[in-house]
Amino acid sequence: MKTRRKKKLGLALSSGGVLGYAHIGVLRALEELDVEIDLFSGASMGAVVAVFTAAGLDSTALEALGTKYSAQVAMVLGSVISVGGLTTPWRLRASLHKELPVTVFEALQKPVCIAATDVQTGKAVVFDSGDVWGPLSGSFCVPGVFPVVKLGDRYLVDGGMSLPVPVTELRKRGATSIIAVSLYDPLQADEYKPSLNIARLLERSLNVMLNNVAQPELEKADVVVRPDLKGCEPSDVHEYVTRGYDAVMSRRAEIEALLA
Repeated sequence: MKTRRKKKLGLALSSGGVLGYAHIGVLRALEELDVEIDLFSGASMGAVVAVFTAAGLDSTALEALGTKYSAQVAMVLGSVISVGGLTTPWRLRASLHKELPVTVFEALQKPVCIAATDVQTGKAVVFDSGDVWGPLSGSFCVPGVFPVVKLGDRYLVDGGMSLPVPVTELRKRGATSIIAVSLYDPLQADEYKPSLNIARLLERSLNVMLNNVAQPELEKADVVVRPDLKGCEPSDVHEYVTRGYDAVMSRRAEIEALLA
């Protein structure tokens, strides 16, 4: 007699810079709903949240960590157009490394796969074993802000450039149902106005581009959560967390149906 396969719920967290604080609110809502995630995936800031969560940090600890570094993150990721030097990005990267309580994927409490981009080929590279910090630092390596990460014979940059929401990778690893979190939806961000300055126009254009790149992956998820992030300030971690929390609660019935 065939045994029934246990359901496995995957959570795919998109890239998105400071918008990634909303992922913490997503996790908080799932905690309150007693929704257990079996495996995680992420790119860029989504990879950071996925790895730290799988290392044992709950949403309260994640928010505290985000708040601790919010000023540095806002300054570094908010200055993609002109960074005067790399001392602050180096310091931020080193600080996050010290905060991570594990050194290898195998030490994480839940399976995680994270995406980075091979800057030579432009293709996504997915990591789920061995050293965790090298792939993670490559996954959130925003070009022009953080130094490119050399890992073996590869040079890695931000995973959002090639695989911003790694849904398919969760399917490959046994997920039977997947919740994806997308931070790109242009309708969920500040609306376009002709008066936008160059920096804000580039920010919105990047949002549109990533939204389009992410669509093929998002279509493979069972539930897509899209936090409304209009009006959030880069340093206001709690507001992002609240928006992520509210977005999950608005999809509560659909999420609970995945577990039935």
